[in-house]
Amino acid sequence: MGRIGGGFSAEFVERLRSADQRLSTIERGQHATRYAVCRTTISELTRVDSFYIGFYRDEDTIFIPYIYDHNQFLRPDIGTFGKQGVSFWVRASKRPYLHSDDDGARLANAIPFGDETEVSRDAAVVPLLDAGNGDVAGLMSIQSLEPDVYDDEVVRAFDWLGRALMHSFARDAAEQDELDLYSIYPELNSANLRNELDLIGEVNVRLDRIHDAIGGLADRASDDSPAIADDARQLLDLCEQLQVEIGDLVGQLRSKAPAGPDPKAGLTSREAEIAELIAQEGLSNAELADRLHISQKTVKTHVGNVLRKLGVAQRSAIAWTLGMAGPHDATPSQWTN
Repeated sequence: MGRIGGGFSAEFVERLRSADQRLSTIERGQHATRYAVCRTTISELTRVDSFYIGFYRDEDTIFIPYIYDHNQFLRPDIGTFGKQGVSFWVRASKRPYLHSDDDGARLANAIPFGDETEVSRDAAVVPLLDAGNGDVAGLMSIQSLEPDVYDDEVVRAFDWLGRALMHSFARDAAEQDELDLYSIYPELNSANLRNELDLIGEVNVRLDRIHDAIGGLADRASDDSPAIADDARQLLDLCEQLQVEIGDLVGQLRSKAPAGPDPKAGLTSREAEIAELIAQEGLSNAELADRLHISQKTVKTHVGNVLRKLGVAQRSAIAWTLGMAGPHDATPSQWTN
């Protein structure tokens, strides 16, 4: 499966965009629902035997409000951690921890939960950054009983989910978003509707909320107002019928959607050449100047024209806009904090 955008496969893009959309529409204060979105999304992309989210309370205390082990919800927990454990390391480094970093040594010093006789053979733990001050407010962890499960793409996706989670909390508090959530992966911003399929997805999100509200009304009215409850159930049937019809329309669009216009149509030949080099090889202005035997000033002008004509603000968005694979030599700096 080919890579697009900032290095995610098409499946990852669709799953992460869906998570972004769901997180952006969850009502204020619905923390458990947000945690569930993160868990279910990453579970759709890779094997997850254990999942938890924790938030630091004091210098050596962490509160874990959300724990899943083998698809079973465990009661929230609170515990202390030492300097040899993964909680201390993530807080101090502000970087994701991987089982492969030390063969799970720091993970072995973590707060135990679930079946303590089971030993995780792969894990990824990402920091949750406070949107206001950039400090590590907490962490999010996935673990697997099988080794070598979490590759680079999984870790970057999981790290992005952590950022998206904190981004949603910042919206609750009406804080300025300092997480730069979409600069590396602009294709994950679900607010940017790309086509009719995205529009239909957005309509379905709204219908889901209407469906839930009508269902709640039917339940509340079932005892005291049976007539209202019956009317509400009829509305539920109409909602479900409409969603089925929309699903059929999605299938038709997927099978009949024509290819879109060439995004390079408005570029000059030199601008198109530079756009392709940035998209495929991630060349800097200096490298472009050396490759094309032109000055860096001229390169800068061309790059500015490319960004303006493609309607993007970041060089990293060029590959996605052109529908091309990005550079294959992505560095850890693209997903670490």
